[in-house]
Amino acid sequence: MAEKVDLSFNDFTVLTRLFDPESSSLSTVVVDTSLPSDPVISDVDLLSFLRLQEREIIKCIEGTRKSSISSVARTQTLSEAYDSLSMLINTYPEYASLRNNRAQLLRIQYGDCVLVSSEDPLAVTKASSAGPIALEDLNTAITLLTSASPQGLVSPAQGRTLAQAYTQRAAIFHATSKMLAVRSGMSEAPRQKDCLRNDLPQWDCHDYEEAASRDFLMGGRYGNPVGKALAIHTNPTAKLCGQMVQQAMRRELLPTTSTQ
Repeated sequence: MAEKVDLSFNDFTVLTRLFDPESSSLSTVVVDTSLPSDPVISDVDLLSFLRLQEREIIKCIEGTRKSSISSVARTQTLSEAYDSLSMLINTYPEYASLRNNRAQLLRIQYGDCVLVSSEDPLAVTKASSAGPIALEDLNTAITLLTSASPQGLVSPAQGRTLAQAYTQRAAIFHATSKMLAVRSGMSEAPRQKDCLRNDLPQWDCHDYEEAASRDFLMGGRYGNPVGKALAIHTNPTAKLCGQMVQQAMRRELLPTTSTQ
């Protein structure tokens, strides 16, 4: 039987941060209700107008979930919602919430594998620009809201948008990682990087998996429960260490046989 091992404080801290990233002091995000609702747009009347327009568009999108609506009507409504969001973004490019919602709409329309080139020619035509637009929207939304808060202080609305944006980007990266892994396992499959659309990060499946884990972690730090739950689940290092621990436990607990 193996001897008991006493971990040092440093070893315990490293393992705790590996398997529970939320325990890190760096994970602290302070929500300050006294901060302006949006760190970039200070005009209260303009912000109220944008949120009103945004709510109306979201209401239309949510209406497409009704079972009674036809597929044709659903497609048309989502297309009109996309046009409305794009018009507002073109006029007010620094309102991060609009970009976050347009990225979510693209995910509703085309799924999370929008960064991977489709083998269906019709799908390529429909979604050829969806991936780059969704990724640019999420990158810009995150940049707008984080660059304005260097000390980690966020307003409640700012924190919610960051939580959603990070988690959405993580979902896209995670789906991309899985799809690239599947494609690489197929016979006569092209290189993983050849499966990606142009003007996108030319990473392999492991790179996208690591990026997804980092973004899930950030989404969790800003309060998204899905991001918090998936941060460790998608962490390749944590999964590898978990496998090593399982193997060690099997060797410790299962009887061994010896040959004479």
